[in-house]
Amino acid sequence: MQQVIDFIIRKKDVVIYIVLLLFSLTMIINSNYFHKSKTLIIFNNITNYTFEKFTFINEYFELKKLNSDLINENLFLKSEIEKTVEYQNIDSLKTTKFKYKNARIISNSLSSFKNQIIINKGSNEGLKKEMGVINANGVVGIIKRTSKNYSTIMSLLNTDIKINAKAKRTNHFGTLEWNGDDINFLSLNDIPETANIKVGDSIVTGGMSLIFPEGINIGIVSKVNSYNLEKTKLNQATKTNQNIKLKSRENYLNIEVKLHSDMGKINNVYIIESMFIEEFNRIKENG
Repeated sequence: MQQVIDFIIRKKDVVIYIVLLLFSLTMIINSNYFHKSKTLIIFNNITNYTFEKFTFINEYFELKKLNSDLINENLFLKSEIEKTVEYQNIDSLKTTKFKYKNARIISNSLSSFKNQIIINKGSNEGLKKEMGVINANGVVGIIKRTSKNYSTIMSLLNTDIKINAKAKRTNHFGTLEWNGDDINFLSLNDIPETANIKVGDSIVTGGMSLIFPEGINIGIVSKVNSYNLEKTKLNQATKTNQNIKLKSRENYLNIEVKLHSDMGKINNVYIIESMFIEEFNRIKENG
């Protein structure tokens, strides 16, 4: 402390000059709107520059983890590309069924029943409605709408989403939905009670819509119940509004699926472009 005091005494002329200069600048700025606005712009620029540098420093310290994540994602993408390339016998040509484009998430909601994600690419990059979205861990959602530079994704955590999925071990197909409760779990419906589904079974995309390639990871089975059991519970609780829905699903399983992806920690995603989806949809519409 004494050293600081000695320094101020030695440099008292400089200290007095700085104090008077700051006082004069303050008086000028407060008395003149033009100078005040210019000063605010300068301070904002300084603040933004400082924030950018601190962000850079923070990102530098997280670089090791980021590199690890990118390596995992690149390995995942490479494996998916290899899985979706088929070799034709004629002329030995390669036919790519799906293409992938990367994007970064800039907004991600988790607290509503209609959660959505916004990414930093849109129609200028060739993105369209109904394109599937994945990350290194599996399915993330489906593009709902696009602008020139951004796209809105219907998250897996949206009660409107329905995804064709299957149990990898038994190959039984069903419909994957979110019931609006836990953000870590989805429900796989429309699989008959006769299917031998077990806790721990892998659930993957079924590949019947061409939105997603077949076999993309979704999660693992964490619980298996029959709808007859659920109906009994609801009858005991006299929840008659749900009874009609359960009656239509009698003889089917109620399968709880724990997601591979932590939906609150997603940063980078891949958008899937199906090369034949328009042809597929035309055939489907024409019956």
